[in-house]
Amino acid sequence: MMMTGTADTEEAVLAYAVLDASRPFRLPTICGLWDAQLRTREIAGLRVVYSRLVPQPTAPDVEQLQAFYEVIEQLHARYDVLPLRWGQHFPDPQALTRAIAADADLYLRRLTRLVGTTEMGIRFLPASAQSISEAILRPSPHSQGRAFLEQRRARYGMEAAGQMQRRRIEELCRNAFAGLFQDLKGETAQAQGADSQVMIRVYFLISRTLVERFRQAYADLRPPAGARMLLTGPWPPFNFAA
Repeated sequence: MMMTGTADTEEAVLAYAVLDASRPFRLPTICGLWDAQLRTREIAGLRVVYSRLVPQPTAPDVEQLQAFYEVIEQLHARYDVLPLRWGQHFPDPQALTRAIAADADLYLRRLTRLVGTTEMGIRFLPASAQSISEAILRPSPHSQGRAFLEQRRARYGMEAAGQMQRRRIEELCRNAFAGLFQDLKGETAQAQGADSQVMIRVYFLISRTLVERFRQAYADLRPPAGARMLLTGPWPPFNFAA
């Protein structure tokens, strides 16, 4: 085991990403949360990037989450990384070592899968989502119990419709981006805003070398009638890290 940075102290630490220790690496000149110095530690063939965590972790605000993910994005821009989501904090560096060592084989397998890859995403807002959402939110003139049952029925209908739309969109994406991705995942989520529209997100694990070809294929993509869509990425492959 080897560590770069300052010596071990009894202080909480926050982990950002795991890398393959056998590959060349140079720590970027960037800071972690609260301008803390980034450090690395080699554990069982892995390299983990972390920083001290002061103050003690609480529910993070938007700026803290943004700073956390910016560190991972900058690491991903230079290296193949297994990104960690917020919450990987430990009471001291020794606890971090034990946690990484316990799952070292799993981390190595996941890193092997992600070598040379990045993540792209497309957000779809189906045309029918707003009318379905409005059926759930619209006040009912009937009794409170009747209104509750009507809203439940509308929500079940919304969920079923959303799942069907998601399957159709996933199939559309599989055909439109055939040969350009290694894996694909879809999810149905609630779009931000007062109208509570349903949004379908599709994530692609692709080779870094295919980003421009993927963008070109997106430019030719024709969404379902009336749907809106937005391309995002490249990003660290969070949705394929687990």
